[in-house]
Amino acid sequence: VITDVTLPMNGESGWFGWPKNDEYEALRVKWADLETLEERKVLARKMQQIWWDYVPSVLLGQSVAPSARRKTLTGLIGVPAWIPFWNMQKAEA
Repeated sequence: VITDVTLPMNGESGWFGWPKNDEYEALRVKWADLETLEERKVLARKMQQIWWDYVPSVLLGQSVAPSARRKTLTGLIGVPAWIPFWNMQKAEA
C-alpha cells in the first residue's frame, strides 16, 4: 500500500475531514501487488487522473522543515525536505 499520509482517500478511516473515494482506494491497495514498473506506471496514471478530477486537497503556500546537523555525525545525505537517516554514522573522535 502507498503509505504517504497525504495520499489516502479513505474518509472516516483517515484523519478528520479526509476525502473519500472508493475507486482511488482500491487502486492504491493494488499498488503493492504489482510486479513490474510498467504495471505501476499504468496504475499511477489512473490514480493521478482520479486525484486531479476529485481534487481532494489544494496546497497553498510554502512550508519549510528546517534541520540542524551535528558535526559528530557523518554520512548524512542532503535532500531538500525529509532527512534520511540511513548511511548516518557517529564520527570518530
